[in-house]
Formats: sequence, C-alpha cells, structure tokens
Amino acid sequence: MPKMALFALALSVALLSSMDIAAAGARPSVANNQVTGVGEFWLGYAFLSEGTPATVVDDDSYFAMGGDLRLNIPAGSGLNVQLDFLSETGFVDDSNDNYTGSVLGGAHFSFREPNAWLFGAFAGVGNGFNADDDTVNAWALGGEGQFYLTDWTLYGQLGYLDASDVGTAANEAFRDAFFGRFVARYFLDTGVKLEGELSYAAGESDGAASDMDVWGWALRYERAIASMDTSLFLSYEGNHYAAEELIADGDDELTEHVLKLGLNVAFGIEGQKFIDRHGATLDLPMVTRWAAYGPDVLD
Repeated sequence: MPKMALFALALSVALLSSMDIAAAGARPSVANNQVTGVGEFWLGYAFLSEGTPATVVDDDSYFAMGGDLRLNIPAGSGLNVQLDFLSETGFVDDSNDNYTGSVLGGAHFSFREPNAWLFGAFAGVGNGFNADDDTVNAWALGGEGQFYLTDWTLYGQLGYLDASDVGTAANEAFRDAFFGRFVARYFLDTGVKLEGELSYAAGESDGAASDMDVWGWALRYERAIASMDTSLFLSYEGNHYAAEELIADGDDELTEHVLKLGLNVAFGIEGQKFIDRHGATLDLPMVTRWAAYGPDVLD
C-alpha cells in the first residue's frame, strides 16, 4: 500500500476537519460571494470480476478507503476557480498486480449562471500505484459544462489523458486516450440527491501500443443528516477494462466494482441543491486509476 497515498489521504481528512471546525457557527447567508468547499471521506469494499479469457489478479476482493476536498473560489462576473484534491487506497494482499491507490489534484476554470448553465475547462495531474511498486504519472485536461433544470443537473466532460509508467522499461500505462463523461443529478428536495454517471475512455496500453478501452458507471444516493451541511452517501462504482492482445487469444478484460459508504461535509455553504448551483459542483474522473490499470494489472 503506497505510503504517499495514505499520507495524502490523511492530510485531506485533517484539512477537512480543521475547515469544518472553523466554519461551524459562522455559515454565511446564500447572498455571500465567498470561498466555499465540500469534502468527503469514505470506506468501501472492492471486488473484481475476471474476463474471458481469464485475467488473473492476486487479490480479487479487498477493503478500500478514500477522500477528497473541493474548494470553489468566486472571481467575479460569473467566473469561478475550483481546486480539487482526491486520494484513495486499497488494502490488498501482498501481491504483485493489484491496483492499490491514487493521488490526484486539479483545477477547474468556469463561467456560471446559477439558474441556467456553466461552462469551462479543467486539468488534473497525479499518480496511480500498484502492488508491484509500479508508479504511473498521469495528467488530463478537457472541457466541461452543466445545464440546470428545476430539479436536475446535467453535467458533461470531454478530455484527453496521457500517462507514463515510471516503474518499468516499457511504457505500459493507459495513455494517449480521449474520454467522455456524463453525470445526471436529481434533487428530491434541497437536501437529498440521486446521481448517475457513465464514462468511456479509449487509448493505448503496454509497450506494443495495443488498444485499451475503459467503460465506467456509478450510482449514488446522498441525504443530509442533522444539519444541511453534513450528509451521508451510499454509492456503487464500476469500471470495465479491455486491453487488446496482439496474439489471437482474445482481449484481456477485467471489471472492477466498488461499494462506498461515506460522510460528506460542506463549509461556507449549505443545502445539496444550492451547493450544486453555487459551490464546488465540479469534479474530476479518477484518471490515475484508469492509467494504473495498464501496467501489470491487465495482463
């Protein structure tokens, strides 16, 4: 389990705790135009389904944990700057080909009309790890937009991902890939949210430059507890990886399933729907996870 991922995760939890304490009892009115943020921490369980022909991994089920912190900084005239930091780690056995975690940071620059739309651009950079001490350096950039309806938010991203495997002579990371992502959020009321996601990425993997595809999907239910700035969420995330083999025995395939139970805390702002239209409403796909499934895991 990478020490860097655990350190980054602990740091994000500490930052979230300190900011929440500082904001307690001093939440602004909705008219205030100031820095706000959202952070979350989750515990989860991951299990892997092997494809045909079989893609063998050393540990096909394990516990995981993660967290993220997102800050929204209004810059006037509808311009917003959002900063993101994400980290996750998997408690895998002493194996040589499991994905074990990621660290990812990034920024969004956007223009927003809270009653109608948002459009902008994003960029992110980070590391993905596996249990064989391989480290993947990855970065991504792209454009994004949101469309606001009365009880719905429709969110789309298009981007480019590149990565390099620094742990081997051959560059086996998932790289030179284009991806798209679509998210739909439905608000049952101001404090309850349902969210669904679908994503797709296509690029290259391993030193022979074979093709690799990634399909991703997710469902999430989030509900406020005690006060409108704290909520619990339950989610399921899946990713299907398919790497083309040069020999005639079919593709290497693997499907990843992750169940999460977590706590979400907002500071400087409250209400799920209001956060979505005025706060840190954007996020990053975990491109470091996608990139890290290239070396050793999918072979």
